[in-house]
Amino acid sequence: MKNLKSTVLRWFEQGLITEDCLPKALETAQESQTNIATANQWSALISLLLNWLGGLLLGSGIVFFVAANWQTMGAFARFALVEILLLCSITAYVIVRRRAIRAGDHHGFGFTSANAILLISALIIGSLLALVGQTYQTGADPWQLFAIWSLFILPLAFVSGNELLWLLLAGLVNLALVLYFQTFPGSMELLFGSSTMVAVLFALNLCLHLACCLLNGRFFTTDLVLKARFNLPLLQQLTILAALAAITMLSIEALFDEATGLWLIVYTALICLGYLLYNYKLKDIFPLAIGGYSLVTVVNCLFIRVAVESSDLVSMFFLVGFSIIGSTTGITLWLKQRHKVFSKGAQASC
Repeated sequence: MKNLKSTVLRWFEQGLITEDCLPKALETAQESQTNIATANQWSALISLLLNWLGGLLLGSGIVFFVAANWQTMGAFARFALVEILLLCSITAYVIVRRRAIRAGDHHGFGFTSANAILLISALIIGSLLALVGQTYQTGADPWQLFAIWSLFILPLAFVSGNELLWLLLAGLVNLALVLYFQTFPGSMELLFGSSTMVAVLFALNLCLHLACCLLNGRFFTTDLVLKARFNLPLLQQLTILAALAAITMLSIEALFDEATGLWLIVYTALICLGYLLYNYKLKDIFPLAIGGYSLVTVVNCLFIRVAVESSDLVSMFFLVGFSIIGSTTGITLWLKQRHKVFSKGAQASC
């Protein structure tokens, strides 16, 4: 399938798309790759999916092959196999990318065959790092493997501008942090208390989300090539979802533990800033939805605490049930109204 994001950029350079409509055009190009109508497009989509699935299976197969033949292969054979395959994947990427440039795809961002090969390279790099640790028994902790792996695939994700590689990178960083706090459970406890891991995951994913929005030009105008390279809607949604899930858990804990009450202040400030940012400036329904339902959860947890401490327990729990139904219905109706407003505004601007 032709890379639609690169096509949209070429149309913009030719003056066929205005700068105001470029973000909407890039979003439409992203959506059109999953809303295929004709038989030829279905065939192209299936071919693209098979390319990426083949890359994923090939990279995983290398890992399982070395693991299954660990006893029968010597150290030299293991390293030779993995390093030769890594060299072959990089060479294949260069060849396929040069062909794409000759065909007119000068940007090469998104879901292309060349970037599928980079995914294979990213998986091979991970297997090579694991092979080094297992062969020489370096004594490194598991979190170090994933941290170094994410560092090595950062250039690949930047070159490709592909969302799957960025998602892999973000997943590795989150996993490395989880494993780090499992290895050193008392780290940073003086700063964040007993919920250190959740607090750090909140900060990490919030920073990743803001970085994506910043580099994608959602806050202010950026270079067009940079905007296309970091057009990562799924990564933005997953990171803000992870960040809000973490701060919601911290806020619920703070409701029942006065020693961690600072997180309620952080949560309130985040909800207010998010409302102003995504309702008036960015006009994005997804963060408003998860933020709204997060607020419903926290507020009703506060009512549950009041109900537990009340003398009339039955009546209070009846009110809590009424509050859950009413607040959920209210936030749903409000989100439907905001979605209509955002849709009309997007259509009017283009």
